[in-house]
Amino acid sequence: MGIDVSDQVLRMVQLIPHGKAFSLRSISARPLPAGIIIEGEVQNPEKAAEVLRTLVQKPSHRHPTTKSATLCLPERKTFTKIIEVPRQPQVTFESALRDKLAENIPLKLDEAYIDWQIIPGQPEKSKMVQVIVAVSPQLLVEGFLTMCQLAGVIPVVLETESAALCRSALGINPTPGSHLIVDLGATRTGIIIAETDLVAYSTTLHLSGNALTQVLQTKLGLREDEAEQAKRICGLDPKRGKGAVRAILEPEFRPLFQRLLEVIGFYEEHTIRDTKVQDITLVGGGARLSFLPELVQSTMSLPVRVGSWPKSVRVPSDDLQHVGPSYLTALGLALRGAMGASWSNPHTV
Repeated sequence: MGIDVSDQVLRMVQLIPHGKAFSLRSISARPLPAGIIIEGEVQNPEKAAEVLRTLVQKPSHRHPTTKSATLCLPERKTFTKIIEVPRQPQVTFESALRDKLAENIPLKLDEAYIDWQIIPGQPEKSKMVQVIVAVSPQLLVEGFLTMCQLAGVIPVVLETESAALCRSALGINPTPGSHLIVDLGATRTGIIIAETDLVAYSTTLHLSGNALTQVLQTKLGLREDEAEQAKRICGLDPKRGKGAVRAILEPEFRPLFQRLLEVIGFYEEHTIRDTKVQDITLVGGGARLSFLPELVQSTMSLPVRVGSWPKSVRVPSDDLQHVGPSYLTALGLALRGAMGASWSNPHTV
C-alpha cells in the first residue's frame, strides 16, 4: 500500500501489477480530527493509529491484500537536495558528504536520519560526484513508526513526499529535463523541481485551499461550507457567479506566481546540470479549481497540465478518475511497491 499522511486526511492506494501496467486494487481516505497530526508531526500516535487502522480495514474500494506499506514524510519537515562531493574512498566519502550536508541542511545531523544515493550515469573519471540526499528529523520518523506499529501496518519504506509525487505526476519514464510540480493542498502548497525523475529542489508555501475558503467566507459573508461550495462550483471561471469568486481568488494567487518565478530563477542559476524548467504540473486537491491551469499558464508562460492517474494505472470508474490529483502522493508510494523497486541502494563510489 501507499499511504499519504497529512494534517487533515490519510489516503491509501494499493496497486496490483497487470502485465506491463497496474490495476487499482484498493483506495481509501479518512479525515483526521484536529490536533492529531500538526505540521506533519504525529502528536497523538494512538488516535492517529485508530484512523490509520480504519483507513486500511474499511476502504471505499476493495480490501488491500497486504499489511506492508510505503508512507510519505511531510515535505516541510524533510530536506532533499542534489549536492556535489569530491570522489574518494567510501569511508572518507561519507565524512565529506556529512560536511557538505552541514553547509546545506538546517538540521542537527546527529538528530536526523540521512539517506543518499549516487546519481547513476556519471563519468568514472570525474573529480566530483553528484549525490541525491534526503534528511529527516529522527523524532518525526519515530512518530510515524509508532503510529504504524499501533495500527498493525508494516512500514517498509518512509519516503519524502516530493519523491513520491515525482514518480506519479511525471510518470514512470518521465521526459528528460527539468519539471516543476505544484502541490496545492488543504494546508499548504508544495513546490518541487525534478530533473527527469530526481528531486532537485523542494520548498513549501502557506497558500492553501483552506485559506482560499476563508477569504471567500470573509469577503462574501458566507458560512464555511457555503464558501467551500462556492469555491468548488465557481472556481476561477469568469462566467460563473458573474465572476465574483474569481475576482476574490485571483489576487490570492499572485504571491504564489511570484514565488514560482523566484524559485525557477534561483534553480536555473544554481543547478549543477545547467538545465531549464520546461513545464508545470499541478497536483493536489486545489489543482481541480476550474480555470486555474489557464491562469498559471498565462502568468508563467510555460505549458501547464493537471496531474492525474498515469496511463499505466487502470482505474475502475469515472468517479475515481476525477479524484486523481488528490491521490497522486499515495499513488506514487504505491507505485514504488508495485514496480518491485529496490528497497535499498548500495552506496558505492
